[in-house]
Amino acid sequence: MGGFIGTIIVGFVDYIGIKLDFYYYPEGFFYIAGMPLFHFIGIYATSILYLYWLPRKWKDRLLYTFYISVLLLAVEAVVYSQGGVAYPNWELWYSYFLLVTGLTILAAFFSMVTSPAKTTDK
Repeated sequence: MGGFIGTIIVGFVDYIGIKLDFYYYPEGFFYIAGMPLFHFIGIYATSILYLYWLPRKWKDRLLYTFYISVLLLAVEAVVYSQGGVAYPNWELWYSYFLLVTGLTILAAFFSMVTSPAKTTDK
């Protein structure tokens, strides 16, 4: 469930970002709404990994989210440096705030759709 929630959140945000010409994905084989298919697969996998180690307490979740956002921003920087994404009206550091917000929303939605018994202190 978490992978689908993450994919929907990022798909919605990226669709808006592409339509507003903030960024686009110039390299890809098969596109869905301006995003490469493998982007969706990566989002799904990343969402599952993020949620797997998601702490139960919100204080710990926020620290974890800040840390994971730095790692994901580093991945985005590598993708940008290799030409996988182009930023006509965007700066790389803007993505950090988008990542923190998106992951926090993902954690909140995931908490709403899962029972407390399914989440453990990690």
